[in-house]
Order: sequence, then structure tokens, then C-alpha cells
Amino acid sequence: MAIPRVTPRLATAAVAGLLALTAAGCAAGPSAANDDGDPRTLRIAHNSNAAALPVQVAIAEGIFTKHDLKVEFTKVENIGTLPGTLGRSFDVALSVPTTVIAAAQQGIPVTQVSGATLDVEDNPTGFVIGSKKSGVTDIKQLAGKTLGVLTETGTTHTATKAWLRQEGVDPASVDIVQVDGPAQADQLAAGRVDAVETVMPFATNVLRDKDAVNLGDPYLKLAPELSAILWIAKQDFAAQHADVLKDFRASLDEAQEFIKGNDPKAREVLKDYTGLPDPAIKAAVLPTYTTEIRPDDLKVWLQAMKDVDGFKGDVDLDALVASQN
Repeated sequence: MAIPRVTPRLATAAVAGLLALTAAGCAAGPSAANDDGDPRTLRIAHNSNAAALPVQVAIAEGIFTKHDLKVEFTKVENIGTLPGTLGRSFDVALSVPTTVIAAAQQGIPVTQVSGATLDVEDNPTGFVIGSKKSGVTDIKQLAGKTLGVLTETGTTHTATKAWLRQEGVDPASVDIVQVDGPAQADQLAAGRVDAVETVMPFATNVLRDKDAVNLGDPYLKLAPELSAILWIAKQDFAAQHADVLKDFRASLDEAQEFIKGNDPKAREVLKDYTGLPDPAIKAAVLPTYTTEIRPDDLKVWLQAMKDVDGFKGDVDLDALVASQN
């Protein structure tokens, strides 16, 4: 079923859903981790993105325990809903800059507490993939075609629309349907969509089809290197528990080193939480992991949102970046 193209009204509606979740959380009572519980317990939520691998490795290898952190993990595939749950259901969540900026503009006080991955030319994490059968082997051929997206409010779609405009294609000429990452390979192969926007590890599965064609990385059309996914918390939690978040980042740094030196074990962990088949896990190119918080990248995303999403209003980007001290 087709989903309406992104418009300012759609973006507002999406954030309204986040606000509704916030209100629902307030009715549920105080959070144990934030109020009268143990601040060394972190309730973490993320989806099947490969960007979350360091967290899962840190759980599996006891790295969080080494840093005196107890982690309670919940998988939530639609991470666009997570800002409104922070402080009630979760303490730290995987998110993307476009969601964070939109949530902040609507009064949800979130902040970035760690980087996750960095998109660079020799190791891209974003993909637009077409198909020879569908006749989409170049980004310019998407006009009048159907594009399967992970979410209409995420960084990949914002970057793809900016890329389309750069190539003289009206984003409104492309029909949009939402397709979850694990289903994208089958949907493209079956011809239900003509192309997909995706990320690792799903891209590997899509590109296994001989008809699939990698059109390029939309993120790198915005900047030579760019952070497109990150870890967030509520601003008050970040201020009150800076030591906990420092140990969270230290755990991720250690997990990243483990991944570099223990590739087979790391891929087993990736398989466990993504559920992808062995060939896709084996072929997946792992992203460039980082805990670095990059304030200037938020400026790039804010400008892109204004250019292609009709985003209006001012956002204090400084408030969306927690101290790394």
C-alpha cells in the first residue's frame, strides 16, 4: 500500500505521534532508572541497524558489566517513535538527526550522547539500489517509479530527496512505499518496488540479486563525510548522569576494538539481533563506528530538512549535543 509522499504536514504528524508517546509515558509514573532507581542501569532501545552492533557486542562480551553498567535492551524497529519514550520506557535510544531535530522543534528535550557510525567515501552506509528489470540503473530514472523506503522521516529519505533535486528530478514525481529492511530484497526482486533506500546490513541482502544496481550513497551527496545515526537521551538524564554516559561511550569504544579483532564473533552477534541469513551476514560490510559527537553534522541535516522537507522554525542545535567530558 502506498504511503503519501513526505510533506511538512506529514512531518508534523510524525512528530505529533512522538508527543503523544511522551504524554502517555507521563501517565505511566516515574522511571526507576531516572528517578529513584539505580542510575547504573541503562534501558537501551534500537532496531536491526548494523550501527547498533557495538551495543550488542558490549552486552554479549560483558563489556558493559566491566564498566559497571547493567543494560536492559529492547528491540524497536521503528526508531522514529523512540524520542517520546525517553525518560519513561528507555534511557538511551538509537536515532537519526532528522528525527532528533524535528522532535526538539516540537518540545521533546533530547540530546545526542554518542555517535554511532560515520559515513565516509570508502565505507558508505547509505544506499539507493535500483534494478535492471525495473529500468532504474541511475538516480535520474526514479521519476514516475516506486521507491521503497525504511521510513519517510529518516535521514536516508531526506538525503535521497536532496540528491534527486541535485539531479533535476522532482522528489514528488517518485511514488513512496514503506518497506522494512529485512523485506526489501524480496520486494525489489519481485518487482513490487522499482528501487529501495536502505542501509547496512540490509543493503548486502538486496545487492545479492544479480539484477540489483547500487546507484550510490545519498549521504555523501550532502557532505564528504557525515554522521547519519546516533545515540540519544533526554537532556536532563544526560546532565544528571554524565558519568554513566561516559562509561556507555567507553564501553562502545571497547566493543568497536573487539569487532575489529574478532570479526567472526561480531558477525554472529549481528546475525542474532538482525535475523538475516548467513550469506548476507558474511557479505555485510560493517560501518565505520565512532562515539564522536559531531555538532556540525546537525547543521547539514537541518539545512537539508529546510531544503527538501519544508522544515520551518529555529532549533537550538547546541542543546542537542551533550558534553563528552
